Amino acid sequence: MKKLGLVALFGAIALSACVKDMQLLSDSVPSEGKLIDTISIPATKTYAVQEIHSAKTSVMAKSIGEAPIDDLQQYAQGVLDKIIAVAPAGAPTAEIVLIGNSGPGANAAREGVVFLYHSAFEYLRSEDELAFLVAHEYSHVLMQHTPDNLFSMLRPYLLTAADIAVGTQNNQSDLLRKAGQMYGSDLILRDLLLPNWDRSQEQVADHLGLDLMVKAGYQPKGASGYFEVAKEAEEKFGANYQVTRNQLELFLQAQFQPKGQDNALLNQFLSELGNAVDTIQKSLAAKHDDAAERAEEIFAYGMREYLPERSSRMIQNEAFDSVVQRNKQTLENYRIAGEILQSLQREDSELDFRALEDDARKAVSGSTANHPYTRWAFAKVRERQGNLGKAARNIDLIGNGEVLALPVEMKRAELLKALGKVQPAYERVEEVANYYDWPLEAYRFMYPVVKASGNKARENELLIGCVTRYPQQRALCAGQSSAGQMVGM
Repeated sequence: MKKLGLVALFGAIALSACVKDMQLLSDSVPSEGKLIDTISIPATKTYAVQEIHSAKTSVMAKSIGEAPIDDLQQYAQGVLDKIIAVAPAGAPTAEIVLIGNSGPGANAAREGVVFLYHSAFEYLRSEDELAFLVAHEYSHVLMQHTPDNLFSMLRPYLLTAADIAVGTQNNQSDLLRKAGQMYGSDLILRDLLLPNWDRSQEQVADHLGLDLMVKAGYQPKGASGYFEVAKEAEEKFGANYQVTRNQLELFLQAQFQPKGQDNALLNQFLSELGNAVDTIQKSLAAKHDDAAERAEEIFAYGMREYLPERSSRMIQNEAFDSVVQRNKQTLENYRIAGEILQSLQREDSELDFRALEDDARKAVSGSTANHPYTRWAFAKVRERQGNLGKAARNIDLIGNGEVLALPVEMKRAELLKALGKVQPAYERVEEVANYYDWPLEAYRFMYPVVKASGNKARENELLIGCVTRYPQQRALCAGQSSAGQMVGM
């Protein structure tokens, strides 16, 4: 049995823009002098609207949606604009998009989008620390690093492995079963965005980010301060979900067990899953740099190149403190929602559903009444209470009819199907599939519905489309699982 090293995959890293294909004059930070003076900045590329949209939807396919807190997003955009203003000539523009997620970190797309988690305004203490986080991510945009997600290869296997186990009749604990259904929670959201970071590329983003933030007038100590608070936030986040992390690891490891000689297709899938995990583990071993090591390196670089600046005062933080204070209630509602999602990882017998419902009502009060993050938490409470109709209505209240984040749309479809509203659920998933360029989850939902309907032509279309896009899933695309059929989300 191959062991899925989730501890390694869920390594404590806060800055999360993954990169490859870096274009530099050299592949290391110079031993003397500033990095910004030695790099070759790639020519600015103007991305089409559709390319930028695609970059955004790739994140929405792995998240539970944007955090529509305009004040905080505009403030972060102002910090980013200061960074861009001092970047080398020809530097591209970029925009901040705030994502609802309580895990520390951010994510950048070279198309000019920096995805900042809302929790940054909860654990960061100053604009200087925010400036380093933003400057680091913008450095990936500036250098046109190509994001490469570890889980982009592994995620289809993980989804299917979890479904197989959930659909298997055995004596798994309720917690173990729920651990496999966590997709869309803060834990899986953060880890699905976890990148395959490369030592040299992350080092460039750290050092170039420091150069840019200091050039923009920020205190270099903000970089060290960032690593300090991000480490604390990461440890707290990890501790909150440790039980579920352990259960999820056991849950997925169990899927490597052979399922019997009579199920060759499933055994083939399990073998491919094991190989994928092995590949990722080797990749991590070759490329992963510990966050503490990066913090030490950036501290040494700052002492070497910016010692005079370290004696200057921090950027006046009245603006930072003011924007956090103005949005205190909104952030509090998000904090409550995060705690609800964390609580729901426990056994039903340990949950006080009345208290959870009261908290959920607080989370969706005031300005956060229709926010994806808070409504998602309320929907999860309703689902665990067995009230699927109210769970679906909570999701319906998100946004203004636009396509929601993929996990949210799929959860609504799952709920509607359970309520007997199969056709509306199917039609919505087809719309969502077109929007997100036919993710695996859409095939997995639609195939059993079409198969049951007897529409052979459409069934074949889905099979061909699924196998073409996801050749590693050909067994499951063909409807094979431990239960003899494709299991729905």
